[in-house]
Amino acid sequence: MTDAKQDEVDPNAPVAGMDFFMQLEYHELLCPVVREFADALMDKRLIGHRCPQCGLVYSPPRGYCPICVVPTTKADEIELATRGIVTNYTVVTPVQYYGQEETEPFAKVSLQLDGGGNLSLQDLLEVPVEQVHPGMRVEVVWAPDSERKVDDITNRSWGTAEGAIQGWKPTGEPDASPDDYSDKVF
Repeated sequence: MTDAKQDEVDPNAPVAGMDFFMQLEYHELLCPVVREFADALMDKRLIGHRCPQCGLVYSPPRGYCPICVVPTTKADEIELATRGIVTNYTVVTPVQYYGQEETEPFAKVSLQLDGGGNLSLQDLLEVPVEQVHPGMRVEVVWAPDSERKVDDITNRSWGTAEGAIQGWKPTGEPDASPDDYSDKVF
């Protein structure tokens, strides 16, 4: 058999596989505590629930404390500060793939908010990635009223607030001491 005969494709043979780009779109209903978190973001407020037993603050609220295994309710809701400390960070180097829009490395930071509460996967603004470090004092930068949205918040957002918060920028204050946050890093 010649190589040309081996490369011929039988047009009547069943399809064994093919590449096909597709998109699935689904919508999930937000649980009530996440819906309240999203509504607060639209009002430029950060909220959380403080556990009535251990005092830990969860933002977005979860409706329970996973440590004490007790429910939290509207009575446990607190308004959180819009300033805090960078406790940890990750520099993301984008890998180019279909749909990837980022081309340059960027940082995602975890924050300890003043007065309690943590947020993760937040964007840090106005700081080159090589200058990001724990201890930086930052404050929120809200999306403009006309652009603010919470469409991307899901029950699994874990504190991300893309669409409502543009990111966090340095306050210009001196760095916090590691003693102020090292026991709160996650």
